[in-house]
Amino acid sequence: MDFKSKLKKKRQELNLTLEEVAKRVGVSAATIQRYESGEIKNLRNDKVKRLADALEVTPNYLMDWGEDDSDINTIAAHALSDLTTDEQKKVLEFAQFIKSQRDKND
Repeated sequence: MDFKSKLKKKRQELNLTLEEVAKRVGVSAATIQRYESGEIKNLRNDKVKRLADALEVTPNYLMDWGEDDSDINTIAAHALSDLTTDEQKKVLEFAQFIKSQRDKND
């Protein structure tokens, strides 16, 4: 699937309007529509990152930059990147708790 198709599909999956995505990215709704139509093909890296964040995917997924986005480490790193340091610590503590519970049951 190409960039424009991924962009539109993901936006629709999240039930977001062009305006909502545009606001998150910092561009106009018309610009998002032009991305989705394929009229605009070359995007700056900062726009790709903002689009990916707005659509809850990685830039690699949107742009087919070669990384396997089914890889849990990629997904986790992307999810953690938007959290504060304190929130990240809580996530790690919870992961350690889950591991300790699994270890008790083994």
